[in-house]
Amino acid sequence: MNECYPIVGKRVNLNGISFFIHGIVHENPLISISNEFKKDLAKKFEDYPTICEDGITSWIPGAKSFNETNHFRLNKSTPLNYFIFFRGYFYNRFIAKTHNTPLAKKVRALRKNKDLEIIRKELFASYYSEPQGMNLLIEKTCGGTLKNPKGEFPLRIKRYLYEAKEAVDYAKKNNLKELHIIVGCAHELPLEYLLNTKRNI
Repeated sequence: MNECYPIVGKRVNLNGISFFIHGIVHENPLISISNEFKKDLAKKFEDYPTICEDGITSWIPGAKSFNETNHFRLNKSTPLNYFIFFRGYFYNRFIAKTHNTPLAKKVRALRKNKDLEIIRKELFASYYSEPQGMNLLIEKTCGGTLKNPKGEFPLRIKRYLYEAKEAVDYAKKNNLKELHIIVGCAHELPLEYLLNTKRNI
């Protein structure tokens, strides 16, 4: 279900714990998020148990990090990693020009929660429902479906599964009655689905 507590997101009740999944926009090499929005977010979540994607954790004092960078060894520097990064950077910067789109301009202008809700509405209109979204990605990569993959899941799916399991484990370990999960917008629907179906967690 949709919730606005303390910002918009989805709520899943699992084993007596309320998980609030808040999809937001975060920074990349081409787009920065304003300090005003970061401070506003920190204030909204200062009294709530929170777990975040690595790049968001520093915005909210006291928040737990998923620590995906280390778990998936994303910080390991290899020629292939450098090539993938710079190929994506130059494509987005000079060919697709994603940093100059109307949506990118809205992200740069992001200051308050109402701005985020406008951006979310635009982004979520382009997302598939789940598990269709994950299954389409799986079909294009390893083949099969989430329920019956034909090979190793792509990294994005591995991250969704990991985040769902880590959130549940963290909440149980700390005897929490509610946990707020702050991730990129694209993670919100997959996490809602995985928590609702208890798949692989």
